[in-house]
Amino acid sequence: MSFVLVTTANARRDIQEAIDWENRRQLGLGKRFLIDLDEKLSALVTTPYLGSVRYLDVRCLPTYIFQYLIHYTVDEVNQRIVILRVLHTSRKPAW
Repeated sequence: MSFVLVTTANARRDIQEAIDWENRRQLGLGKRFLIDLDEKLSALVTTPYLGSVRYLDVRCLPTYIFQYLIHYTVDEVNQRIVILRVLHTSRKPAW
């Protein structure tokens, strides 16, 4: 059974900042990051418990290539995966 992805405003902002950051490092990396992220998000739709629980009910899943963690919750009742944040593992987050 497939779940529906819901992305919070914070997560959308994180993703845009990551694209901008990667493009500043090298033109075109932002697009590669987005492809990397999309692959993981696609996997979550069919396998929502793929990530490990890090705190409370929040799960984290690393991207394949880039050093980002997808922070999310699983709403089993409504069949939703809520993407809370997408944060770089080495940079200081803006919580």
